[in-house]
Amino acid sequence: MPGDAPSLDLARLKALEEANLNGFPSERSVVDGAWVARLSPGNPARRVNSLNVMDPLDGREARHRLAEMQVLYARNGVPFHLRHTPLTPLALAEIADSEGWTRAGDADVWVRDQDALPAGIDAGEGADGIRPVDLDAFITAFGTIGGTRAEAATGAALQRLSDALGRVAVARLTFLAEDETGAPLGVVLAVAERGMLGIYDLAVRPEARRQGLGARLVARCLAEGAARGCRLSWLQVTAENEPARALYRRMGFRHGYGYHYRVPQEASGMVSKTLRQRPETERGNG
Repeated sequence: MPGDAPSLDLARLKALEEANLNGFPSERSVVDGAWVARLSPGNPARRVNSLNVMDPLDGREARHRLAEMQVLYARNGVPFHLRHTPLTPLALAEIADSEGWTRAGDADVWVRDQDALPAGIDAGEGADGIRPVDLDAFITAFGTIGGTRAEAATGAALQRLSDALGRVAVARLTFLAEDETGAPLGVVLAVAERGMLGIYDLAVRPEARRQGLGARLVARCLAEGAARGCRLSWLQVTAENEPARALYRRMGFRHGYGYHYRVPQEASGMVSKTLRQRPETERGNG
């Protein structure tokens, strides 16, 4: 469950967090040491509109830098979110706690070593009508199926998803399952890099659920990852999505670490007097 101690060492955890940045790029980014501000104005997704810190030891001048980051988000018209992971410096967590920041979006990163697929699952080329497709075909099928939820399948949301996936520079894998008439039944997206396979956006048409198709789509990704030399697979799953969590347990995934978001009381407002009082010579880290 979210909040459990991470089962991964910090080096592997950091590699997965970097893979997350690469696998779903934001429209804009600003880097300050180990602090990475992700900004995608007009996109409501927190994963591309949050501050990610990649080193638990980079808590220097935390309050000042945090104030500057909040100004940056306000300037870009994006509500401020801190993505809290085991890499988040203690100083930031203490500030969030002391100022009563809201906690939201509890989720886990689950991992799986690249070993044999679960028994009885055929993930070969063309198995059960599953085939690789290009990005346009994936987006079209994702929308036809209804996405992972209704708000993800609107025209604007599909365009944002297409734009974000179009920015992926590492190996992007997209698979489609069809029925005998060629109508889409399910889709899945994966990203492979540095021996790791990240699985995103698994969606199955409502009437095709609970028939094993989700497992076969995941298995197809795992097989492709293995063929590309990936030694570890990973994915993100929200705390409330118990059907997905049950599926991933059956597929051999286990808890790696948890994360959540911290949101200031006035996420889009301007920062307090802390920044205004900072000497001009100290304002080079924003």
